[in-house]
Amino acid sequence: MKINVPDHAKDHFWVEPPVGNWEFWAFRFKPKAQVGDEITFLMDKKPVAKAVVAKIEKPGQSECETTGKFKHLWKVYWKPESFKDLR
Repeated sequence: MKINVPDHAKDHFWVEPPVGNWEFWAFRFKPKAQVGDEITFLMDKKPVAKAVVAKIEKPGQSECETTGKFKHLWKVYWKPESFKDLR
């Protein structure tokens, strides 16, 4: 699975999540990824990071703990220890 990181998310993308929290990416439509699949994050069409899908969550199950956003979207989670910086 490839995720293009938009300009507005580039700075926040590199911020570490609080200890004990998993990062996620939210989608309007059901993602084609499955648990165990690799995610490649792209910026300006270049790979900058990789992670492994740990969980896929249906809309309505949770929201961002910091902002309260994304409740009605699909979420793809990865464990922080699977994240690899490729810069």
